[in-house]
Amino acid sequence: MDTNLKNYWAQKRNIIKWFVKPNSIVKNINGKNLFYDDGLVNVTYNCVRLNIERGLGNKIAIIYFDENGITNKITYYQLENLINYFINLFLKKFNLENIKKKIIAIHSSANLCSSISMLALAKLGITFTVIFNDLPKEAIRSRLKILKSQILITSCNNDDFKSKIKPIQKEYSLKILRFSKDLKKNDTFRFNNFLKKKNFVSNYNYLKIKNNNPLFVLFTSGSTGTPKGIIHSNGSYLVYCKLTCERKFGINENSIILTASDAGWINGHTYALFGPLSLGATTILIEKPIDLLMEKTLNYMLINFKINILYMPVTLIRLIRATRSKKIFYSKYLKILGSMGEPLSYNVAKWFGKAFSKKNLPIINTYFQTETGGIICSPSYKDKNLKEKYGSVGTQLTKHLKVFLDKKNSEIKIRNPWPGCMIDCLNNNNMWKEYFDKKKNFKLFDYGEMRNSKDLMVNGRIDDVINIRGHRVGSGEVESVLLKNTSIKEVCAIAVDDELESKKLVIFVSLKKKINKNQINKIITNNFGNFLKPKEIFIIKELPKTRSGKILRRILRKMYVDPLNKNLGDLSTIVNAKELTQIKKIIQYEKSR
Repeated sequence: MDTNLKNYWAQKRNIIKWFVKPNSIVKNINGKNLFYDDGLVNVTYNCVRLNIERGLGNKIAIIYFDENGITNKITYYQLENLINYFINLFLKKFNLENIKKKIIAIHSSANLCSSISMLALAKLGITFTVIFNDLPKEAIRSRLKILKSQILITSCNNDDFKSKIKPIQKEYSLKILRFSKDLKKNDTFRFNNFLKKKNFVSNYNYLKIKNNNPLFVLFTSGSTGTPKGIIHSNGSYLVYCKLTCERKFGINENSIILTASDAGWINGHTYALFGPLSLGATTILIEKPIDLLMEKTLNYMLINFKINILYMPVTLIRLIRATRSKKIFYSKYLKILGSMGEPLSYNVAKWFGKAFSKKNLPIINTYFQTETGGIICSPSYKDKNLKEKYGSVGTQLTKHLKVFLDKKNSEIKIRNPWPGCMIDCLNNNNMWKEYFDKKKNFKLFDYGEMRNSKDLMVNGRIDDVINIRGHRVGSGEVESVLLKNTSIKEVCAIAVDDELESKKLVIFVSLKKKINKNQINKIITNNFGNFLKPKEIFIIKELPKTRSGKILRRILRKMYVDPLNKNLGDLSTIVNAKELTQIKKIIQYEKSR
């Protein structure tokens, strides 16, 4: 392996505190590149106790904004006490030695309780996974089955508990710990009582954890099919997490960051919790990120919390743009904007940069996946020509990653190993092998192009390339052109098989204002030529999306190919599944004409 590569990651291991500093930098074990394998570490120590030792104990670590608009501010001292209080309650019910090798499920959203649960379990060296509070019952059941988990920590209300959790509890012999506002039993974590324990002190040691013991399991969004259980390590994940926060956003102890993501996505782990806390920053947790659509809520948070970094999914940015009134609120505190989830088109980026500040703020358009652990490519807050990078995801984090495009199909791949990479797939070694090509390059299943030989443009999933008569056009390119029209709210372009031309373009759009199909046709042909004229255009109320904001192209493709097909695969990650019935009806009607 390249000596420079080893030297680089040997240097970077020092950005976190190790109980036993690893001598091994990277080695291949059963086909997997594992970093810092002989190191002993504790993620929670790095995120909490180390900040206290640095003199930041009285600094605000977490600002929690709940669904009722109530704010809780938690210092690093108080955070450690809450973690210890959780451990105290947890260990009264469970024997640590009996559950060390089990995966504890946290059924929660991006709230304070889920964050404390994650930090407490990490302190004990117990692997955890976060399951969304609003997932349907069957989705919760399937995940618990895969995880073989018999312990569930939940913060759901009584109605959800009765309809979703109770039916599963007996089936899996689940032992349950609850955070709730409407509980009366003393043996549960009554939410309000829990928050009052800010001054609780207990001396639970920070355990020395083997680096490549699993820290957490996260299920992928399901944009390419059945969600996969992706496993991440402890210290090597934190090294990459901290490095990307510093390099791309400039996060430090003076930063106040709002990452609009649920805890169930990698964004919520890396950039809402572990990353900011590892740097002594203040992170803002919002119960329901969708509440940011309410101008009053977003404006209140920007001014009262003095947010200087705002990091949001592209879908949410587009929706805010579509619903925002002409009265624009400007924050003097905001310095950096970030986008995630999918490519950010030029026109949306242009609006976003000026939407909350009198200055044209830098936009860090990030590209990464659950599997990568953190940002692979993005501009940096230090870049002086960010305007020129609108539409791209900038450059790779470091030259040692070697992000490149496959010459055959423009697929985005990574040549070298990096410490943030997943260490395994849950219960499926064959799945792990699917991520690598014959030359052992890591596949991201996206395709793109390089602008100016260095700035990466992500054009869509590899199976969404539209190849008609030798013309290769990405779905992302088509969508970007259509979104420039102010009448169009959201768009999804898919490639479908065609008897005459191998592939044809099908368009799904939701509208802000009235626009007819002929106008949409004209926009496409004017920009790409007549060869790309859509086979069909469907105007629908709302596009099906995952809870992380990704448009589910595979679902739309399946429904188009066979509108009567009831087997659409895993739908558990869809935020608006009820819309599917209406979309099916529209497709059936249009295809029958």
